[in-house]
Amino acid sequence: MMSATDHRPLVNVNVNKLLDESRFGQIHWWIFALCLCVVSFDGYDLVSYGAIVPGLMKAWKLNPAMAGLLGSYALIGAGVGSLVLGPLADRIGRKKVILFCIILFSIGMGITGFTSTPAAFGIFRFITGVGIGGSFPNVVAILSELSPVKNRAQMIASVMAGMQVGGILAAAIGLYFIPHFGWRSMMFLGALPLLLTPVIISVLPEMPARYIANHRVDDLKVVLKKFQPDLAFADDASFEVNKTAAKSPVIALLREHRAFSTIMIWLMYFVSYIIIWGVSVWLPKLMMNKGFGFSSSLSFLITLNVGGWLGSVLGGAVANRAGARKTTVVLFLLCFVTISLLGAVNSFLLASVLVFLAAFGFMGGQNVAHTYASAYYPPAMRSTSMGFCFTAGRLGGILAPTLMGVLMMRHMFSFVDLGVTAVLAAVFIVLAQNKYSFSAKVS
Repeated sequence: MMSATDHRPLVNVNVNKLLDESRFGQIHWWIFALCLCVVSFDGYDLVSYGAIVPGLMKAWKLNPAMAGLLGSYALIGAGVGSLVLGPLADRIGRKKVILFCIILFSIGMGITGFTSTPAAFGIFRFITGVGIGGSFPNVVAILSELSPVKNRAQMIASVMAGMQVGGILAAAIGLYFIPHFGWRSMMFLGALPLLLTPVIISVLPEMPARYIANHRVDDLKVVLKKFQPDLAFADDASFEVNKTAAKSPVIALLREHRAFSTIMIWLMYFVSYIIIWGVSVWLPKLMMNKGFGFSSSLSFLITLNVGGWLGSVLGGAVANRAGARKTTVVLFLLCFVTISLLGAVNSFLLASVLVFLAAFGFMGGQNVAHTYASAYYPPAMRSTSMGFCFTAGRLGGILAPTLMGVLMMRHMFSFVDLGVTAVLAAVFIVLAQNKYSFSAKVS
Protein backbone atom coordinates (compact mmCIF):
# COMPACT_ATOMS: atom_id res chain seq x y z
CA MET A 1 0.00 0.00 0.00
CA MET A 2 1.23 3.52 -0.78
CA SER A 3 2.19 5.84 2.02
CA ALA A 4 -0.18 8.51 3.26
CA THR A 5 2.14 11.20 1.92
CA ASP A 6 1.84 9.84 -1.67
CA HIS A 7 -1.17 11.65 -3.19
CA ARG A 8 -1.72 9.23 -6.07
CA PRO A 9 -5.10 7.48 -5.74
CA LEU A 10 -4.89 4.17 -3.93
CA VAL A 11 -6.03 1.11 -5.86
CA ASN A 12 -5.45 -1.93 -3.62
CA VAL A 13 -6.11 -1.12 0.02
CA ASN A 14 -5.53 -3.33 3.04
CA VAL A 15 -7.92 -1.62 5.47
CA ASN A 16 -6.37 -3.11 8.63
CA LYS A 17 -2.90 -1.88 7.66
CA LEU A 18 -4.25 1.58 6.84
CA LEU A 19 -5.94 1.87 10.23
CA ASP A 20 -2.90 0.47 12.06
CA GLU A 21 -0.66 3.13 10.49
CA SER A 22 -3.07 6.08 10.82
CA ARG A 23 -2.13 9.16 12.80
CA PHE A 24 -4.08 9.81 15.99
CA GLY A 25 -6.71 12.39 15.08
CA GLN A 26 -10.19 13.73 15.73
CA ILE A 27 -12.00 10.50 14.87
CA HIS A 28 -9.82 8.62 17.35
CA TRP A 29 -10.73 11.13 20.07
CA TRP A 30 -14.42 10.57 19.34
CA ILE A 31 -14.03 6.79 19.46
CA PHE A 32 -12.02 7.08 22.68
CA ALA A 33 -14.58 9.38 24.32
CA LEU A 34 -17.61 7.30 23.36
CA CYS A 35 -16.04 4.01 24.41
CA LEU A 36 -14.88 5.61 27.67
CA CYS A 37 -18.43 6.78 28.40
CA VAL A 38 -19.84 3.31 27.76
CA VAL A 39 -17.30 1.60 30.03
CA SER A 40 -17.66 4.29 32.72
CA PHE A 41 -21.42 3.73 32.87
CA ASP A 42 -20.74 -0.02 33.03
CA GLY A 43 -18.44 0.62 35.97
CA TYR A 44 -21.01 2.79 37.72
CA ASP A 45 -23.70 0.15 37.30
CA LEU A 46 -21.55 -2.66 38.72
CA VAL A 47 -19.74 -0.79 41.51
CA SER A 48 -22.91 0.93 42.72
CA TYR A 49 -23.92 -2.37 44.31
CA GLY A 50 -20.87 -2.21 46.58
CA ALA A 51 -21.98 1.28 47.66
CA ILE A 52 -25.55 0.24 48.48
CA VAL A 53 -24.91 -3.22 49.96
CA PRO A 54 -24.64 -2.08 53.62
CA GLY A 55 -28.00 -0.29 53.36
CA LEU A 56 -29.55 -3.12 51.39
CA MET A 57 -28.49 -5.68 53.99
CA LYS A 58 -30.12 -3.57 56.68
CA ALA A 59 -33.32 -2.83 54.74
CA TRP A 60 -33.96 -6.40 53.62
CA LYS A 61 -32.24 -8.14 56.56
CA LEU A 62 -29.75 -9.97 54.34
CA ASN A 63 -26.85 -11.98 55.76
CA PRO A 64 -23.43 -11.75 54.01
CA ALA A 65 -23.98 -14.92 51.97
CA MET A 66 -27.35 -13.68 50.67
CA ALA A 67 -25.94 -10.23 49.93
CA GLY A 68 -23.02 -11.80 48.09
CA LEU A 69 -25.34 -13.96 46.01
CA LEU A 70 -27.48 -10.94 45.16
CA GLY A 71 -24.34 -9.11 44.07
CA SER A 72 -23.51 -11.98 41.73
CA TYR A 73 -26.65 -11.67 39.61
CA ALA A 74 -25.33 -8.76 37.56
CA LEU A 75 -22.08 -10.66 37.03
CA ILE A 76 -23.99 -13.78 35.94
CA GLY A 77 -25.83 -11.62 33.42
CA ALA A 78 -22.54 -10.10 32.31
CA GLY A 79 -21.15 -13.58 31.68
CA VAL A 80 -24.16 -14.43 29.53
CA GLY A 81 -23.87 -11.12 27.69
CA SER A 82 -20.18 -11.62 26.95
CA LEU A 83 -20.72 -15.17 25.75
CA VAL A 84 -23.71 -14.42 23.51
CA LEU A 85 -23.33 -10.81 22.37
CA GLY A 86 -19.59 -10.91 21.69
CA PRO A 87 -19.85 -13.57 18.94
CA LEU A 88 -23.13 -12.05 17.68
CA ALA A 89 -21.35 -8.74 17.01
CA ASP A 90 -18.83 -10.48 14.74
CA ARG A 91 -21.82 -11.45 12.56
CA ILE A 92 -24.21 -8.47 12.62
CA GLY A 93 -21.88 -5.59 13.51
CA ARG A 94 -20.42 -4.19 16.70
CA LYS A 95 -22.15 -0.83 16.52
CA LYS A 96 -25.62 -2.42 16.52
CA VAL A 97 -24.75 -4.65 19.46
CA ILE A 98 -23.24 -1.82 21.51
CA LEU A 99 -26.39 0.27 21.00
CA PHE A 100 -28.53 -2.66 22.11
CA CYS A 101 -26.35 -3.18 25.18
CA ILE A 102 -26.58 0.47 26.24
CA ILE A 103 -30.36 0.43 25.97
CA LEU A 104 -30.55 -2.86 27.88
CA PHE A 105 -28.34 -1.96 30.84
CA SER A 106 -29.85 1.54 31.13
CA ILE A 107 -33.43 0.24 31.28
CA GLY A 108 -32.35 -2.57 33.60
CA MET A 109 -30.80 -0.12 36.07
CA GLY A 110 -33.81 2.19 36.01
CA ILE A 111 -36.32 -0.60 36.68
CA THR A 112 -34.11 -2.04 39.45
CA GLY A 113 -34.75 1.16 41.38
CA PHE A 114 -38.45 0.30 41.57
CA THR A 115 -38.01 -3.24 42.93
CA SER A 116 -39.18 -4.07 46.44
CA THR A 117 -38.01 -7.68 46.91
CA PRO A 118 -34.60 -9.39 46.62
CA ALA A 119 -35.97 -11.69 43.88
CA ALA A 120 -37.11 -8.81 41.65
CA PHE A 121 -33.88 -6.93 42.39
CA GLY A 122 -31.87 -9.95 41.28
CA ILE A 123 -33.81 -10.39 38.03
CA PHE A 124 -33.25 -6.84 36.86
CA ARG A 125 -29.63 -6.85 38.01
CA PHE A 126 -29.22 -9.91 35.78
CA ILE A 127 -30.76 -8.03 32.82
CA THR A 128 -28.50 -5.07 33.51
CA GLY A 129 -25.53 -7.42 33.58
CA VAL A 130 -26.36 -8.89 30.16
CA GLY A 131 -26.06 -5.43 28.63
CA ILE A 132 -22.85 -4.68 30.49
CA GLY A 133 -21.30 -8.01 29.54
CA GLY A 134 -22.13 -7.55 25.88
CA SER A 135 -20.61 -4.08 25.68
CA PHE A 136 -17.18 -4.97 27.10
CA PRO A 137 -15.84 -7.31 24.38
CA ASN A 138 -17.16 -5.06 21.64
CA VAL A 139 -15.52 -1.95 23.05
CA VAL A 140 -12.17 -3.77 23.21
CA ALA A 141 -12.65 -5.14 19.69
CA ILE A 142 -13.48 -1.68 18.30
CA LEU A 143 -10.41 -0.14 19.92
CA SER A 144 -8.20 -3.02 18.77
CA GLU A 145 -9.29 -2.56 15.17
CA LEU A 146 -9.67 1.20 14.81
CA SER A 147 -6.83 2.63 16.92
CA PRO A 148 -3.28 3.12 15.60
CA VAL A 149 -0.84 0.41 16.65
CA LYS A 150 1.45 2.84 18.46
CA ASN A 151 -1.43 4.17 20.59
CA ARG A 152 -3.42 0.96 20.98
CA ALA A 153 -2.21 -0.29 24.37
CA GLN A 154 -2.77 3.06 26.04
CA MET A 155 -6.16 3.59 24.38
CA ILE A 156 -7.49 0.21 25.48
CA ALA A 157 -6.11 0.48 29.01
CA SER A 158 -7.35 4.07 29.39
CA VAL A 159 -10.83 3.24 28.10
CA MET A 160 -11.12 0.16 30.28
CA ALA A 161 -10.08 2.38 33.19
CA GLY A 162 -13.56 3.84 32.69
CA MET A 163 -14.61 1.02 35.00
CA GLN A 164 -12.75 2.85 37.73
CA VAL A 165 -14.11 6.24 36.64
CA GLY A 166 -17.60 4.77 37.03
CA GLY A 167 -16.61 3.27 40.37
CA ILE A 168 -15.37 6.64 41.60
CA LEU A 169 -18.65 8.24 40.54
CA ALA A 170 -20.67 5.48 42.22
CA ALA A 171 -18.87 5.92 45.53
CA ALA A 172 -18.78 9.74 45.39
CA ILE A 173 -22.44 10.04 44.41
CA GLY A 174 -23.35 7.46 47.03
CA LEU A 175 -21.82 9.58 49.80
CA TYR A 176 -24.52 12.19 49.18
CA PHE A 177 -27.42 10.41 47.49
CA ILE A 178 -27.70 7.32 49.70
CA PRO A 179 -28.11 9.23 53.02
CA HIS A 180 -30.47 11.78 51.44
CA PHE A 181 -32.44 9.83 48.83
CA GLY A 182 -31.84 6.16 49.62
CA TRP A 183 -30.24 3.36 47.62
CA ARG A 184 -32.89 3.48 44.87
CA SER A 185 -31.58 6.83 43.64
CA MET A 186 -28.32 5.13 42.66
CA MET A 187 -30.24 2.81 40.35
CA PHE A 188 -32.28 5.61 38.76
CA LEU A 189 -29.10 7.50 37.86
CA GLY A 190 -27.91 4.37 36.05
CA ALA A 191 -30.54 4.97 33.34
CA LEU A 192 -28.77 8.13 32.09
CA PRO A 193 -26.68 6.34 29.39
CA LEU A 194 -29.81 6.31 27.20
CA LEU A 195 -28.87 9.91 26.40
CA LEU A 196 -25.69 8.61 24.77
CA THR A 197 -27.39 6.57 22.04
CA PRO A 198 -28.02 9.39 19.49
CA VAL A 199 -24.35 10.38 19.61
CA ILE A 200 -23.18 6.81 19.02
CA ILE A 201 -25.59 6.42 16.11
CA SER A 202 -24.28 9.54 14.39
CA VAL A 203 -20.55 9.39 15.21
CA LEU A 204 -19.29 5.84 15.82
CA PRO A 205 -18.31 4.07 12.57
CA GLU A 206 -19.13 0.45 11.88
CA MET A 207 -16.23 -1.94 11.43
CA PRO A 208 -14.65 -1.94 7.93
CA ALA A 209 -15.43 -5.61 7.32
CA ARG A 210 -19.16 -4.81 7.59
CA TYR A 211 -18.92 -2.13 4.86
CA ILE A 212 -17.08 -4.57 2.58
CA ALA A 213 -19.48 -7.43 3.27
CA ASN A 214 -22.47 -5.17 2.49
CA HIS A 215 -20.80 -3.72 -0.66
CA ARG A 216 -20.85 -0.20 0.78
CA VAL A 217 -17.53 0.84 -0.75
CA ASP A 218 -18.39 4.54 -1.04
CA ASP A 219 -19.33 4.68 2.64
CA LEU A 220 -16.09 2.89 3.52
CA LYS A 221 -14.07 5.49 1.59
CA VAL A 222 -15.74 8.28 3.56
CA VAL A 223 -15.01 6.53 6.87
CA LEU A 224 -11.37 5.81 6.01
CA LYS A 225 -10.75 9.45 5.07
CA LYS A 226 -11.72 10.36 8.63
CA PHE A 227 -8.76 8.28 9.79
CA GLN A 228 -6.34 9.56 7.13
CA PRO A 229 -7.79 12.75 5.59
CA ASP A 230 -5.00 13.14 3.01
CA LEU A 231 -5.78 9.83 1.30
CA ALA A 232 -7.27 9.57 -2.17
CA PHE A 233 -8.89 6.43 -3.57
CA ALA A 234 -9.21 5.38 -7.19
CA ASP A 235 -12.74 4.98 -8.51
CA ASP A 236 -12.12 1.28 -8.98
CA ALA A 237 -10.19 0.82 -5.71
CA SER A 238 -10.49 -2.58 -4.05
CA PHE A 239 -10.55 -3.03 -0.29
CA GLU A 240 -9.65 -6.05 1.80
CA VAL A 241 -9.35 -6.95 5.46
CA ASN A 242 -7.06 -9.57 6.96
CA LYS A 243 -8.38 -13.04 6.26
CA THR A 244 -9.40 -15.25 9.17
CA ALA A 245 -11.39 -18.41 9.72
CA ALA A 246 -14.90 -16.96 9.76
CA LYS A 247 -17.10 -20.05 9.61
CA SER A 248 -16.38 -21.31 13.11
CA PRO A 249 -14.88 -18.43 15.16
CA VAL A 250 -15.26 -20.19 18.52
CA ILE A 251 -13.35 -23.26 17.36
CA ALA A 252 -10.88 -20.99 15.57
CA LEU A 253 -9.80 -19.59 18.94
CA LEU A 254 -8.23 -22.98 19.64
CA ARG A 255 -6.66 -23.52 16.21
CA GLU A 256 -3.21 -22.66 14.83
CA HIS A 257 -1.44 -23.62 18.07
CA ARG A 258 -3.62 -21.21 20.10
CA ALA A 259 -5.42 -23.77 22.29
CA PHE A 260 -3.02 -23.80 25.27
CA SER A 261 -2.56 -20.02 25.28
CA THR A 262 -6.30 -19.42 24.94
CA ILE A 263 -6.93 -21.56 28.02
CA MET A 264 -4.18 -19.72 29.93
CA ILE A 265 -5.70 -16.36 29.00
CA TRP A 266 -9.15 -17.54 30.11
CA LEU A 267 -7.71 -18.71 33.44
CA MET A 268 -5.98 -15.36 33.89
CA TYR A 269 -9.32 -13.59 33.44
CA PHE A 270 -11.05 -16.01 35.80
CA VAL A 271 -8.68 -15.48 38.75
CA SER A 272 -8.18 -11.76 38.20
CA TYR A 273 -11.93 -11.16 38.29
CA ILE A 274 -12.14 -12.97 41.60
CA ILE A 275 -10.07 -10.26 43.20
CA ILE A 276 -11.62 -7.41 41.19
CA TRP A 277 -15.22 -8.20 42.06
CA GLY A 278 -14.56 -9.64 45.48
CA VAL A 279 -12.99 -6.34 46.50
CA SER A 280 -15.38 -4.09 44.55
CA VAL A 281 -18.47 -5.62 46.15
CA TRP A 282 -17.18 -6.17 49.68
CA LEU A 283 -14.59 -3.45 50.38
CA PRO A 284 -16.97 -1.00 52.12
CA LYS A 285 -18.37 -3.75 54.35
CA LEU A 286 -14.91 -5.21 55.04
CA MET A 287 -13.64 -1.82 56.16
CA MET A 288 -16.73 -1.27 58.31
CA ASN A 289 -15.95 -4.63 59.95
CA LYS A 290 -12.48 -3.26 60.74
CA GLY A 291 -14.09 -0.38 62.65
CA PHE A 292 -14.36 2.36 60.02
CA GLY A 293 -17.64 4.28 59.60
CA PHE A 294 -19.92 4.27 56.53
CA SER A 295 -18.49 7.46 55.01
CA SER A 296 -14.92 6.28 55.58
CA SER A 297 -15.75 2.94 54.02
CA LEU A 298 -17.12 4.58 50.87
CA SER A 299 -14.01 6.74 50.73
CA PHE A 300 -12.01 3.51 50.49
CA LEU A 301 -14.13 2.62 47.46
CA ILE A 302 -13.19 5.96 45.90
CA THR A 303 -9.51 5.34 46.70
CA LEU A 304 -9.79 1.85 45.19
CA ASN A 305 -11.08 3.17 41.89
CA VAL A 306 -8.69 6.13 41.74
CA GLY A 307 -5.82 3.67 42.16
CA GLY A 308 -7.26 1.41 39.48
CA TRP A 309 -7.72 4.32 37.10
CA LEU A 310 -4.16 5.55 37.51
CA GLY A 311 -2.82 2.01 37.26
CA SER A 312 -4.67 1.55 33.98
CA VAL A 313 -3.63 4.86 32.41
CA LEU A 314 0.01 4.70 33.50
CA GLY A 315 0.15 0.96 32.88
CA GLY A 316 -1.09 1.51 29.33
CA ALA A 317 1.61 4.12 28.72
CA VAL A 318 4.30 1.76 30.00
CA ALA A 319 2.87 -1.13 27.98
CA ASN A 320 3.26 0.85 24.75
CA ARG A 321 7.03 0.69 25.34
CA ALA A 322 7.68 -2.37 27.51
CA GLY A 323 4.90 -4.61 26.21
CA ALA A 324 1.49 -5.45 27.62
CA ARG A 325 2.40 -8.87 29.03
CA LYS A 326 5.44 -7.73 31.04
CA THR A 327 3.56 -4.73 32.40
CA THR A 328 0.61 -6.90 33.42
CA VAL A 329 2.82 -9.33 35.35
CA VAL A 330 4.51 -6.54 37.34
CA LEU A 331 1.17 -4.94 38.21
CA PHE A 332 -0.35 -8.22 39.41
CA LEU A 333 2.67 -8.88 41.64
CA LEU A 334 2.35 -5.39 43.12
CA CYS A 335 -1.26 -6.25 43.96
CA PHE A 336 -0.25 -9.43 45.78
CA VAL A 337 2.17 -7.61 48.09
CA THR A 338 -0.10 -4.69 48.96
CA ILE A 339 -3.42 -6.48 49.39
CA SER A 340 -1.76 -9.14 51.56
CA LEU A 341 -0.65 -6.38 53.94
CA LEU A 342 -4.10 -4.77 54.10
CA GLY A 343 -5.48 -7.17 56.70
CA ALA A 344 -2.70 -6.27 59.17
CA VAL A 345 -3.30 -2.49 59.38
CA ASN A 346 -5.89 -0.40 61.23
CA SER A 347 -4.63 3.09 60.38
CA PHE A 348 -6.97 4.89 57.95
CA LEU A 349 -4.05 6.55 56.15
CA LEU A 350 -1.98 3.38 55.78
CA ALA A 351 -5.01 1.33 54.77
CA SER A 352 -5.85 3.96 52.12
CA VAL A 353 -2.33 3.76 50.68
CA LEU A 354 -2.50 -0.04 50.50
CA VAL A 355 -5.97 0.00 48.92
CA PHE A 356 -4.69 2.51 46.34
CA LEU A 357 -1.61 0.43 45.46
CA ALA A 358 -3.52 -2.85 45.40
CA ALA A 359 -6.04 -1.40 42.94
CA PHE A 360 -3.23 0.18 40.94
CA GLY A 361 -1.94 -3.38 40.58
CA PHE A 362 -4.98 -5.56 40.00
CA MET A 363 -7.24 -3.16 38.09
CA GLY A 364 -4.34 -1.69 36.14
CA GLY A 365 -3.00 -5.15 35.40
CA GLN A 366 -6.34 -6.44 34.15
CA ASN A 367 -6.95 -3.43 31.92
CA VAL A 368 -3.48 -3.67 30.39
CA ALA A 369 -4.07 -7.41 29.89
CA HIS A 370 -7.01 -6.59 27.59
CA THR A 371 -4.49 -5.22 25.09
CA TYR A 372 -2.50 -8.45 25.07
CA ALA A 373 -5.56 -10.69 24.96
CA SER A 374 -7.27 -8.84 22.10
CA ALA A 375 -4.09 -8.63 19.98
CA TYR A 376 -3.49 -12.37 20.38
CA TYR A 377 -6.24 -13.09 17.83
CA PRO A 378 -6.94 -11.90 14.25
CA PRO A 379 -9.28 -8.88 13.93
CA ALA A 380 -12.37 -10.81 12.75
CA MET A 381 -12.24 -13.00 15.87
CA ARG A 382 -11.74 -10.27 18.43
CA SER A 383 -15.32 -9.75 19.55
CA THR A 384 -15.66 -13.51 19.90
CA SER A 385 -12.31 -13.92 21.66
CA MET A 386 -12.93 -11.06 24.06
CA GLY A 387 -16.47 -12.31 24.66
CA PHE A 388 -15.08 -15.61 25.89
CA CYS A 389 -12.34 -13.86 27.89
CA PHE A 390 -14.89 -11.72 29.67
CA THR A 391 -17.13 -14.74 30.20
CA ALA A 392 -14.24 -16.57 31.88
CA GLY A 393 -13.69 -13.48 33.98
CA ARG A 394 -17.36 -13.19 34.87
CA LEU A 395 -17.32 -16.76 36.19
CA GLY A 396 -14.66 -15.64 38.66
CA GLY A 397 -16.62 -12.49 39.36
CA ILE A 398 -19.79 -14.51 39.98
CA LEU A 399 -17.97 -16.78 42.40
CA ALA A 400 -16.19 -14.02 44.32
CA PRO A 401 -19.00 -12.10 46.11
CA THR A 402 -20.81 -15.23 47.29
CA LEU A 403 -17.62 -17.08 48.27
CA MET A 404 -16.32 -14.09 50.21
CA GLY A 405 -19.70 -13.69 51.92
CA VAL A 406 -19.62 -17.32 53.06
CA LEU A 407 -16.01 -17.03 54.24
CA MET A 408 -16.85 -13.86 56.19
CA MET A 409 -19.77 -15.61 57.89
CA ARG A 410 -17.45 -18.45 58.92
CA HIS A 411 -14.63 -16.08 59.93
CA MET A 412 -12.32 -17.69 57.38
CA PHE A 413 -11.65 -14.69 55.13
CA SER A 414 -8.00 -13.71 54.57
CA PHE A 415 -6.55 -10.82 52.55
CA VAL A 416 -3.47 -12.96 51.85
CA ASP A 417 -5.57 -15.66 50.21
CA LEU A 418 -7.21 -12.98 48.09
CA GLY A 419 -3.77 -11.71 47.07
CA VAL A 420 -2.71 -15.16 45.88
CA THR A 421 -5.21 -14.87 43.02
CA ALA A 422 -3.11 -12.01 41.64
CA VAL A 423 -0.02 -14.25 41.63
CA LEU A 424 -1.97 -16.91 39.76
CA ALA A 425 -3.09 -14.33 37.20
CA ALA A 426 0.55 -13.35 36.60
CA VAL A 427 1.56 -17.00 36.20
CA PHE A 428 -1.18 -17.75 33.67
CA ILE A 429 -0.33 -14.81 31.40
CA VAL A 430 3.37 -15.74 31.53
CA LEU A 431 2.47 -19.26 30.37
CA ALA A 432 0.65 -17.97 27.26
CA GLN A 433 2.80 -18.71 24.20
CA ASN A 434 3.49 -15.34 22.62
CA LYS A 435 5.02 -16.82 19.45
CA TYR A 436 1.59 -17.96 18.29
CA SER A 437 -0.17 -14.62 18.75
CA PHE A 438 -1.51 -12.76 15.71
CA SER A 439 0.39 -9.59 16.65
CA ALA A 440 3.69 -11.52 16.67
CA LYS A 441 2.98 -12.95 13.21
CA VAL A 442 2.24 -9.62 11.54
CA SER A 443 4.88 -7.51 13.31
